[in-house]
Amino acid sequence: VGADRIAVGAAHRDQVAAIRSRLGAAGAGITVDTANRLQGREYDVTIVLHPLSGRRDATAFHLESGRLCVLASRHRHACVVVARAGIGELLDAYPSTERVHLDVPVKFPDGWEANQTVLTHLDAHRT
Repeated sequence: VGADRIAVGAAHRDQVAAIRSRLGAAGAGITVDTANRLQGREYDVTIVLHPLSGRRDATAFHLESGRLCVLASRHRHACVVVARAGIGELLDAYPSTERVHLDVPVKFPDGWEANQTVLTHLDAHRT
């Protein structure tokens, strides 16, 4: 796999800048960008920083299910999710606070629930 077929994704521009800085010349050709900018693109291998990794709170920005979906779906062959321990506990401490309206269909997947589902799936593949 050539460098041009590898991407590293993160939620924030400052994270992207830090990753690019750490990669230095060794990262030449590797795409390093935010989830928003990776949207619509495809790579053979992706390495993604989980949006809630290292956070002390679960803001709406970090819980937005589309961001997690984009980061986890840009690969063709392999996706490596990098995360710190404690995301499950963070989600438990900040449960969904969206109002529930009876007989009104949900327009978008709930970010809290989406993160719980992804963590459950990834738990079987943890190293």
